[in-house]
Amino acid sequence: MTMLGVLGLALLGGPFVTLPMPVTPGDPTLMAIASDPAQMRLYCFSTRCGDEEWQVAMSAPMPVESASDARHRPLRLPGSQSYAALSAPATPRDSKGSYSNDFRIGTRYSVQAVRDGPTQVGLTLGAGYRLAPLYDDGINQAGPVLRGELNLGQKVGERATWTQRVQFESGRGEAFVKQSVSFDVNLAPNWTLESDFAIRHDTQNGGGKETAESKIELRRRF
Repeated sequence: MTMLGVLGLALLGGPFVTLPMPVTPGDPTLMAIASDPAQMRLYCFSTRCGDEEWQVAMSAPMPVESASDARHRPLRLPGSQSYAALSAPATPRDSKGSYSNDFRIGTRYSVQAVRDGPTQVGLTLGAGYRLAPLYDDGINQAGPVLRGELNLGQKVGERATWTQRVQFESGRGEAFVKQSVSFDVNLAPNWTLESDFAIRHDTQNGGGKETAESKIELRRRF
């Protein structure tokens, strides 16, 4: 093989041969090229060489976590993380409490049997003691009483609401019943037309009497 042939093979095989080639006796120039494989590699004419991304990744500083930070970091077990934020804004349907005013003291228990949707049904029962008669709807004598209320509501369309309430109180041989019906219509964001009709019936001394009243009001809320 001639000297030029050996040189040509060395130049063509330079990019693929990484191991140092054995030194060939002969021309000093050929021996210098063969002893240094880096000189036989082709130049990189691209804007980004193939091994540059490794240098950039290794040159970026890696965050160092101290032993104290690792000790104070909370331990998260598998399955403890939440994948979706769920909330259930549910409120209880029943409530109970005590009350007192100038004419009656007592306790009551209320339950909303139907509350979701256009129809609502509520019931309230309670026991107490009437301090003074004729101050509110109830019997005309002071003493222990049993009270209750049935509340019915129904939405009519998008603007109107129909409500019916039946209240009763009994004690000391007397009874009182009040039934009221109201129909409210939202005329504007701050204007409401309210109508109310109520019938009262009470028994005392073996007899009884009934009274009725009605009203229509146009209210503006500020």
